[in-house]
Amino acid sequence: MAIAAGLRRIVCVAVCLCATFGVQAAELAGLRILPRSDAGHSFPGWQSEGALPSSSTVPLELGDEIHGATLQLQPSRPGGQYRVRVQYETSMGLSAEGPHLDLVDWKHCVSDWQPAEASDALSFVLPEPTEEQSSCFPPYAPAELEQAVRDLGRSMGDPAMAEAWLDDLRTPSSVIGVSPFVAISKVRVRVEVLRDGKWADVATVAFMPAMGC
Repeated sequence: MAIAAGLRRIVCVAVCLCATFGVQAAELAGLRILPRSDAGHSFPGWQSEGALPSSSTVPLELGDEIHGATLQLQPSRPGGQYRVRVQYETSMGLSAEGPHLDLVDWKHCVSDWQPAEASDALSFVLPEPTEEQSSCFPPYAPAELEQAVRDLGRSMGDPAMAEAWLDDLRTPSSVIGVSPFVAISKVRVRVEVLRDGKWADVATVAFMPAMGC
């Protein structure tokens, strides 16, 4: 009897959880970002393939920027009240005047969430990052940077490659001219819906710009 009662409780909890997350997942049938047509931007736009999970990651092509573009929500049902917020994350990389080594798993700056401007109930213009949001990076010692490069080399199975980058970084007269740079490596776009007077997360999409050039 005790085992049967325990199983009933487990089943009840599982059903409740499925119902809760099912409602959240079904809130949006999809998302899309309209292409940017202004000069200097090549972003062709993006559209989700059906309903989004609560979190997902979208890599961007080199040169693509979503800031200033319009995000359009595609709700599963009419009548919801939505808002969109954006957060920027910066990372450091090493540049060799073309080739670059991105340290996206090392230190970061993460901005506060900032609102996207609503142009109508379902369309939101994604904000432009400020200079501080684009260039912020926490303090570090040279030894920390070197260790981060070595860790990346080991994770890629190529420690010699990491040492070659470090040799060029330490030698200012190097033909390659390796130097550190900071760039936005992740743009989180969060969609929230108003439920019972409180904002609830619906989906967060992390767009991954290509660092370097």
